[in-house]
Amino acid sequence: MNRAGLNNRYSPAAIVLHWSIAALLAFQLSLGWRLEDLPKGAGQFAAFQLHKSVGITILLLTLIRVAIRLFVRQPVPLPAPPPLKALVSAVHLGLYAVMLGGPLTGWALVSTAKIRLHTMLFGTVPWPDLPVPAAWHEPAETIHGLLGWLLVGLFVLHVAGALRHHLLRDDTIGRMIPLRSHRALSVAVVVALGGVLLAMSAAKLITFGAASALPSATPSAAPSDEVPEATTVAADDAVASSAPSADASAGADAAKVADWAVAKGGRLGFAIVYTGNPIEGSFAKWDAAIRFSPDDLAGSSIKVTVDLASVGSGDSQRDDMLRSDSFFGVGAHPVATFVSSSIREAGKGRYRAPGTLSLNGRKQPVTLDFTLDIAGDTARAKGSASLRRTAFGVGTAEWAATDELKDNVRIAFALTARRKP
Repeated sequence: MNRAGLNNRYSPAAIVLHWSIAALLAFQLSLGWRLEDLPKGAGQFAAFQLHKSVGITILLLTLIRVAIRLFVRQPVPLPAPPPLKALVSAVHLGLYAVMLGGPLTGWALVSTAKIRLHTMLFGTVPWPDLPVPAAWHEPAETIHGLLGWLLVGLFVLHVAGALRHHLLRDDTIGRMIPLRSHRALSVAVVVALGGVLLAMSAAKLITFGAASALPSATPSAAPSDEVPEATTVAADDAVASSAPSADASAGADAAKVADWAVAKGGRLGFAIVYTGNPIEGSFAKWDAAIRFSPDDLAGSSIKVTVDLASVGSGDSQRDDMLRSDSFFGVGAHPVATFVSSSIREAGKGRYRAPGTLSLNGRKQPVTLDFTLDIAGDTARAKGSASLRRTAFGVGTAEWAATDELKDNVRIAFALTARRKP
């Protein structure tokens, strides 16, 4: 057995980074292949956000790895024929080119896209765009795709080289694994390959945009250019409000404030006028926390949360535009929230719920109106609300004007809710 450099091993930090980056690259490659096959909508948006987050993570870890190579002593290379040494060097340089170039070209793609979607690393840390011209977009896209295939070839060569060293029973693999016996190294090789396959499988099996427990919304109101000022998500809330009932026949049980669960099949939609034509859409994922009794309105409340990335208008390009920084800014503000401040009766079976809507980083007072029909533990509600999109900064740059894309947005909803035990 060739024992050259047996005690000359990589540092623990280098070992951890090597295997961490390897697993992330395998995951990223598999996820990248899957992206285009995902249906347009919230699921694909979430997958792209994860792809961007993992890419930036690889970039940062690679920079640390480069710093370690520059400032920490590396193991002495084992003797090898010059052609083999050249091939090994080329593979290593290629891998570093992929680890740095892949994330950088992806970053450039995001930064030069026509539809700008703000990047939040793992949904938490805001990440800026690169100050590069739009002309870089197409070259970056081409290079990014080529680097993906280059990674496949380099990975095969790298694994083949590692297996060759292992079969020759030299210590090359052992220097990147804190083990010494050949048997232990054999187990480590199997574990490493299994880990790569597991990472690739994880990217294929992970679920994006799973259906919400609450109903999907579809528009039910025609657009109107003159609507009372209310709120898009206020409508959502209206959805919630509808869960309770104002019918006096609800009986004595209604006197106690109850929690209500919105059943599947409800609708939450919006409509707006663009160049004189109505555009309708809906949100597929939203949630509502509802406490309501027609006999205790003071103790009743509504809180609605809407997943803005789940917007759908029948046009995938328009949906991407709505998710972009020009409209909802889903990357930085993925949800909209409505919280009622009070609920009051507005007639027999009719209610009004003023509150606050948080949308696109802004808060504005909104009011939603709804009607309720309750029978036992089941309530049916429908209603509408409206808002001025510019009050929430929805529609910037060329979309800020209200001559073609009107300011008023109409919300309509219908749902069934059941009293929780």
